[in-house]
Amino acid sequence: MSADSEKSIDVESRRAELDEILPQFNLGPESLELVDEFANEPLRVSKCQKILKRIYIKKSISPEAKKIVLAEVKKFGEDISALEDDWMFLKHTMLKHVCSIQQRWQPDYECSKWALYHMKRV
Repeated sequence: MSADSEKSIDVESRRAELDEILPQFNLGPESLELVDEFANEPLRVSKCQKILKRIYIKKSISPEAKKIVLAEVKKFGEDISALEDDWMFLKHTMLKHVCSIQQRWQPDYECSKWALYHMKRV
């Protein structure tokens, strides 16, 4: 395992880069909110409100929380090796929610696949 995956991801330091991606999908920086935590869900890293077009990502993502997300995505049988990189992990996390907002009828699995495809193109 790389040293990169052993420390928390400082999402706030990547905020400007995340904001630059949103307009490509007809969303603005107001659609992304960084939060300290999710009540009663200490290992949750993100969530979205589809109707409000709001994406919430934790300001700091622990290595443990990242591992849980990776284990969940790995169940889909896709090659997720790119997600070991913190920046790709962050892009995938946000893009998965972009898909959920734009294609509300899609299940999480399809949005995760969509995000895996698009994260290398933005």
